[in-house]
Amino acid sequence: MWASIEVIYEQIDLVKAAHGKIQQTRAQLGQMPEQANKFIHFLNTKNKEQLEALGIPDMTDTILEIKRVLTKRTLMQNIERRCQDMQVEINSFMGKFTVLQNKGLPSPLVINDRLMKHIDYVDKLNKYVGDQASSSTSASRIKTLPTGRVLYASMGNLFYIEHEVKHLFQFQPNFSDIQKLMRL
Repeated sequence: MWASIEVIYEQIDLVKAAHGKIQQTRAQLGQMPEQANKFIHFLNTKNKEQLEALGIPDMTDTILEIKRVLTKRTLMQNIERRCQDMQVEINSFMGKFTVLQNKGLPSPLVINDRLMKHIDYVDKLNKYVGDQASSSTSASRIKTLPTGRVLYASMGNLFYIEHEVKHLFQFQPNFSDIQKLMRL
C-alpha cells in the first residue's frame, strides 16, 4: 500500500511540473499556432517564383517547420488533458485519505508537504497505536492486561481505518504516459 501512496505523491509532483511546462510552452507558442495556419494557407496560394521572391526557396521544408508549432501545441494539449485526468484521480484519493485522517490516521507528510519515509511512517503509526492503547487503558483504569474486546474498543477506529486503507485504491495508479509526453 505504501508504494501506491508514494505514487500518488509522485503524481502530485508530476502534475505540478507538467503545469509549469505547459505554461512555459504556452508562453513560447503565444499566437504562433493561429499564425501558422494562416501562413500555411498563404504559402499554398503562391507559386514557386513568388516564394523565391519572398526568400523562401523550399515550400515543403517551410511548411514542415511551421507544422512543428502545431505539433507542439497538440502535445501540450494532450499533456494538459492527461494532467486533468490525473488531478481527478488525485482528488479522489486525497478525499478518501482525508476521511481516514479525520478518523485518526496520522498524516504521512512532513515539512513542505513532502511524504515521509516509509519506516518513519510505520514508527509514527506504531507510536500512535501505542498512545491510543495506553490512553484508553489508563482512562478506564484497567489493572490487568486488556482482553480482545477491551483492546478492540480501546483502538477505536484503527481497525476500521486499516480496512479502509486496504481498499483505498481501486486501480494501481499509473503515470508513465505523462512522463513520456513530458520528455518530448
